[in-house]
Amino acid sequence: MTASDFATYHRPATPPVFISGSLSIRQLPACVMKRLGVIIDQELPVVIGDAPGADAAIQHFLAECGVRHVTIFCGGSVPRHNIGIWPVRQIRADAPAGTRAFHSAKDREMACLAGAGFVIWDGASHGSRANIRRLCERGRYVVVYLRPEDRFVTLASDAERTAFLASGRLG
Repeated sequence: MTASDFATYHRPATPPVFISGSLSIRQLPACVMKRLGVIIDQELPVVIGDAPGADAAIQHFLAECGVRHVTIFCGGSVPRHNIGIWPVRQIRADAPAGTRAFHSAKDREMACLAGAGFVIWDGASHGSRANIRRLCERGRYVVVYLRPEDRFVTLASDAERTAFLASGRLG
C-alpha cells in the first residue's frame, strides 16, 4: 500500500448492536446503565425501536450521554419516541398498525442488521422473547438482562444459545 492508499482506506462499518427491552421496564437499573456504558465507550453503532418502556428509557440514557451513532426504527410514519433526534429508518409492515405483527417487522430488520444484541427482559414480554430468539437463531452474541432475577445471561457460543433456547425460558 502506498500513502495515498491509506488516505482512501475506510475501516469496514461495524455492525450495530440491537438494543431492546420490555414495555414494562420504564427505568434502567444501574447495572444495565453500566453495561450500556461499554457500548458507548466502544462507540458501537446502535439500532433501537421507538416503543415506550425500555426503548424510551434506553433512548433517554443514550441521549443524556450524548451518543450520536443511534438509528431509530419505527413502523409508522413518525417514531413514537426519538429522544435524541437521531436518524430514523421506517420499516413497512403488512399488518394493521399497533399490532404485534406490525411492530415485529422493525424488530426482524434490526435483528438481521445486528452484529450483537442487548435485551432488557422482564421475563414475560413476547416481543423481547422473540428478539432474543431472532438474535440467537442468527448466531449473534446476546446479553440478556433478566429483570426478575436481577442478573445477566451472556449467550456467546452456539452451545450457550442452544441451551438457552431449549431451556423453556423462551416458551
